[in-house]
Amino acid sequence: MEEESASKGERIGERGVRMGAHQWTRIEGMVIGHRLDPEGVAAELRDRGVLAHMEWFESSPHLLGLTLAVSTDPDAGGAVALVPKGAAQPQPGPSTADLAEELATLFEAEVRLGLSAADHLPEGESPLAESYPGEEDEDATGASRLVEIGRTPASSVPLLAALEGVNLADRELPEGHRALIAQLPPDKLGWNFGELPLVTLSVTDGDFQAFLVTDDHIEHVVTHNWGMENLLVTGAVPATTLPQEVLDLVGDGPELALIAQAVPGADREAFVATTGLKGDAAVVEAVAALGLPVEVASFLLGRTDLEEVEGFEIHRARGISNAIGRSVDIMLTDREKVVHPVFDAYQALSIDRPWIVRSAAAVEAAIGAGLMVLSIRAPRPRKWWAVAGGVVGGLMVVDSVAEIFLAKYVQRKDRERMESESDL
Repeated sequence: MEEESASKGERIGERGVRMGAHQWTRIEGMVIGHRLDPEGVAAELRDRGVLAHMEWFESSPHLLGLTLAVSTDPDAGGAVALVPKGAAQPQPGPSTADLAEELATLFEAEVRLGLSAADHLPEGESPLAESYPGEEDEDATGASRLVEIGRTPASSVPLLAALEGVNLADRELPEGHRALIAQLPPDKLGWNFGELPLVTLSVTDGDFQAFLVTDDHIEHVVTHNWGMENLLVTGAVPATTLPQEVLDLVGDGPELALIAQAVPGADREAFVATTGLKGDAAVVEAVAALGLPVEVASFLLGRTDLEEVEGFEIHRARGISNAIGRSVDIMLTDREKVVHPVFDAYQALSIDRPWIVRSAAAVEAAIGAGLMVLSIRAPRPRKWWAVAGGVVGGLMVVDSVAEIFLAKYVQRKDRERMESESDL
């Protein structure tokens, strides 16, 4: 049942889902108006029998997010899903263009539903400029705490800490996954490092969110924000009379199920159930549903410092050279773990046939030096290829030196490991 619910979310978002005689897909929209009352909008949608999910921030109710279901049938394409009185299945209703026009006229608002839009805002006025008492938090810092779950190799964590310039802590999870935790300054939004999919939970000034990244397209990122108010409008009937598959056409359930599905050992039903929670309770329950230790929730809520989270190994941002050394140490000492085959081959060459590494580095250095000489001797003004050749040559020289030093480091660590094993 859980797998069916998760895959259903993919069908709704990608190709739609068939229900009864109709095929449905979901669309996103918004309503922008002066002093907009979410309950008033919900009442109008309910009177029309519209199946919809609404969400907004408590400080900005004049900006309403809408999720609707629309038909993809050839004879009713773009028709909004309605659930009339006495019905248990959605039926095609007005087009998105007609509904947008009706709502915009009624609330003197700007309405966008998928590709349809209508604007009846009073001329010269913008609700986006409105502010409400208490909207700005003087204690807000912009700093965030996060946990990222993915297939990130242990040996990559020191390098990630050095490249990002932040301290990290990591813990191994089932099925080759790893949890990374960090506290980020306001100028950093996080990273997408490691094999996809990646799941991230973050808390920024009390705002708790989850992200699922499955590919490089930002529009495909699955998100959920527990800090937003939300309301499910189930047409003209009570929610208790509708099957779950109808509620999932517009609800948060499929997105939350997809996020949980990407974490080994997660309890998808428990994670989906957190949609109704707020504040600290949402953080604690969401972390527990994903199978993470309670210390992670304590860290996200700011109750525990990074260095104090039990079960996590700290990696400080101490520079690239230091990070490379620590990464190599991890790969050499963790022999029982799966090591990248490229590094396995490199280690074998460095220890068993060091002359191959030295010869390759010498050839690389000679080619790099030749490119640099050609670039320097090129007549002025130098063409772009001459400049590029000089840059590439310089990088090759630096890389060749780094190869030699890395090979020596690997050899030294292997000798130390052999001596340590012989003393046992």
